[in-house]
Amino acid sequence: MTDFIRGKTQHKVISEKLEDQEIVSTKRITPKRVKNDDKDKKVNKKQKTSNQLAPIITEEGNGIADSDEDDDNNDNNDEKKVSAEEEKDRNLFASAYNSLKGKKKAKLVSKIDKLTPSQLKEYMNEPTTQLNKKEEADAKKLLPFLKKNIPKSACRLLKKDLHTGMVVLATFEQVTEMDITISLPFGLKGYVKFNEISDSFTEWMKETLKREDENEKSTNFRKMKIISDQVRKMFYKGQMLKCAIVGLTDHHTIEGLHCTLRPELVNVGSSIDTFSEDMTIHGCIESIQDKGYIVSFGSKDYNGFLEFSNTCYYYPDQSSDDQNQLYIGQPIESLIQSIDKSTKTFKLTISHPLVSRSTIKNSETITMESIKAGMLVETKVLRVLSNGLHLGFLDFFAGDIFILHSQNPIETYKENQGVKARILFVDQVHKRIGLSTLGHVLGFKPYPFGTTKPGQYVESGKLTIERIEPLEMIVTTESTVVQSNPMKAPLLLRGYIHIEELESGVNDLTKASNQFKKTEPLEKRCRVKHLDHLDGMVTYTARTRELEKKFYSYNDLSCGMVVQGVIRYVRADSLEVELATSIHGVVARHHMADTNITDPLEFFKVGATVKVRIINVEPDKKRLQLTLKKSLIYSEYPIITDKNTTPIGTISHGIITKTTRFLVFVSFYNNSFGVVEAQNLSNSKIESVQKQFPVGRTVLAKTLFSESSKSQPGLPLTLVIDDDDFNSQPQPNSNKKSNNSNNKKENKKVENKKVEEEKVEEEGKEEEEKENKEEKKQEQQKEEKKQSTKNKKIETKSKKVIKK
Repeated sequence: MTDFIRGKTQHKVISEKLEDQEIVSTKRITPKRVKNDDKDKKVNKKQKTSNQLAPIITEEGNGIADSDEDDDNNDNNDEKKVSAEEEKDRNLFASAYNSLKGKKKAKLVSKIDKLTPSQLKEYMNEPTTQLNKKEEADAKKLLPFLKKNIPKSACRLLKKDLHTGMVVLATFEQVTEMDITISLPFGLKGYVKFNEISDSFTEWMKETLKREDENEKSTNFRKMKIISDQVRKMFYKGQMLKCAIVGLTDHHTIEGLHCTLRPELVNVGSSIDTFSEDMTIHGCIESIQDKGYIVSFGSKDYNGFLEFSNTCYYYPDQSSDDQNQLYIGQPIESLIQSIDKSTKTFKLTISHPLVSRSTIKNSETITMESIKAGMLVETKVLRVLSNGLHLGFLDFFAGDIFILHSQNPIETYKENQGVKARILFVDQVHKRIGLSTLGHVLGFKPYPFGTTKPGQYVESGKLTIERIEPLEMIVTTESTVVQSNPMKAPLLLRGYIHIEELESGVNDLTKASNQFKKTEPLEKRCRVKHLDHLDGMVTYTARTRELEKKFYSYNDLSCGMVVQGVIRYVRADSLEVELATSIHGVVARHHMADTNITDPLEFFKVGATVKVRIINVEPDKKRLQLTLKKSLIYSEYPIITDKNTTPIGTISHGIITKTTRFLVFVSFYNNSFGVVEAQNLSNSKIESVQKQFPVGRTVLAKTLFSESSKSQPGLPLTLVIDDDDFNSQPQPNSNKKSNNSNNKKENKKVENKKVEEEKVEEEGKEEEEKENKEEKKQEQQKEEKKQSTKNKKIETKSKKVIKK
């Protein structure tokens, strides 16, 4: 299971000083060009297959070539010796060809009753069993996918099998500030740039950037935040998507897999004739009208219309019939309710129960170009293999289910058994189709991982070995998902461990029987490395350096934590601090110090180690806000993280973030804030609120009770605090009421001592500088006096000499 990894993390990419146009590039990714050797091979392969198929078609008397060329081909092929494999292909294609003719004839015969006598005469004279050129070409394309040869083992999608234009099923993972991360089959990873979501969304980005350029206060971070937040509204965790491979791009000697969600590339090869009612189709929201949405499928020949009433039950777990809001450029998977051939418009619905159950049963509308990943089909088991199943479906197609995508054990399946499966990928180059019978893939919904998160530890013996391969190991453990029926057996959560992550010291896990045995516990402490939402598996690691990491992901961080980090970037308005590998945080300018810093580039140095405190963390968005203020880092007062859980009378440190003539806004942790009215600012008279309470100052505030506070978003605060307020401050534990006042007094004393010590240090430094200056002045004065006395003595001596 090879993961495609970008050369740098998304945080490092953000940190670079880019121009506005480079932040959200509207340029398309250019796929790699195919080498000439590969082209020659493909041309030779096509010529070889065409030469093999030509005599087959001419034997039926319906070839698309001229009669003279057909005679020459027949004469040449009669002289050659035909192998047994080629003979199988001939017979197989002849039967498929006759089947297509029979279907067309039956379709025409059903219309005989409606024909006029003259039309009936034309029908009798016409060779009804003959196929046209397009049908002939489609029949040729079917040959490599026909159920001719049973493979020895089931196929799986590997890195070497990927090619430009390949359509695969994917699941949404997360949105960074620059792109979207998606999970592909068998542990592969893909990245979708914002301009590869859809053309409509690209236009929306251009308009947004143009509007932000007119705003003088707009920054690069603000632009990226606006666009990334809009993208987050369009997707949900584990959402099933159809994507096309754009290409592999080299980046610092590491390949990154770039994908696209644009309908014109996902639906390539499809037309209005390849779709029918009750089929699903991939599209995007092009515009919003009075009664619904116009949906684009990447073709100007046909489009779709989605009424507002048909947006209900869009999410898998949605129980209410409320209409859902969609956004310009949002990719959707919809069900075709009806087709208006006159206007070439599809009437659509995005109801998840209807979309997830849509099954392709008729093979007349499906061609080799129109068959796509994500289709739900009814199959029959042709052969049970050692590592999966070989299935046949839609009359002419065959595909494999690898063992990792089988819901039930392989031993439970039998030949000719009916199985419902969903297509994972269609490999047009290697002529292979991969399918899945996993429950969440069939249901077209996210996989339930329960409370399992990256960074969690799994103690030794908690994982059971299910399967051992030379380079990988499949393990299972009990899932944390609570079942509705407690009588059922507990659900199992599958996991994957690569040989390099085990540190076993062997090159082949199958030969390490003394360390690892099937059905026995894994006697190694592991850690959750990644959650694969498409395969429904957990990637584990047992490496020592991974186990020793203090912070493995953003989920390990919480508000109020005091940690150490390294400054990686220094800007005029912010700092970027690295807490661990791929974990970065931002320090805003008003959080750099307790005093105002005019030039951060001179005050801070890249590579310096600093102590910071976490102000806000959003693990899903990978956003982390930090502070360098000593008044917050060394504060021992409780932190305020939520308005609803903060008791009245709580005293805490906060930062002034905004002031008006009569109000002061104070921010705390986790985006919580409070409001101080003018009468609660000070006991003395205030001449100017904005001058006496500047933005960025640290203040000690106390929460108040207000009847209107429940309806207001902020907490009512006061900056006027007495000694009795410290004594009466509530404690989280009721058993410690007796020590309440003492603890608060001690905390206050400690804080005052620290503040005084810092002041004393600053004053001491200033006094030392003054003393040094005075000492220098005194020394200069002494030297000047000495010189002046010497000069005087010389003058007196000279005068005496002159007199004599």
